Amino acid sequence: MSQKLVYVCEGGDCTERGSGDLFEKMRELLLARDPEEAQVRVRRYPCFGGCEVAINVTVYPDKIFYSQVTPEDLPEIVENLLGDAAPVERLTGAVQPDVEEMVWMLLDSPY
Repeated sequence: MSQKLVYVCEGGDCTERGSGDLFEKMRELLLARDPEEAQVRVRRYPCFGGCEVAINVTVYPDKIFYSQVTPEDLPEIVENLLGDAAPVERLTGAVQPDVEEMVWMLLDSPY
């Protein structure tokens, strides 16, 4: 299994809606199950451009784009990341397809 990277947006709208606290809670939940970060690392990201559906969280290289994420959603997301659960479908598909594609292009870039 390759290592996954989880990015939590910290753009203006996401920050106003609590992305900083959400990042800390996600990190806490992941480290409790993967203390060496062998499977998943969580990082902050400047802005994804999906401000109208904040808080946004992406999973790379799986290319899962979650929107309107709340702290209550985190256990389910973590189970997807570290367990056998499927992606949390109710949190996907909210951003415009071109915004999502731009994010994947940036993350795929070697720069």
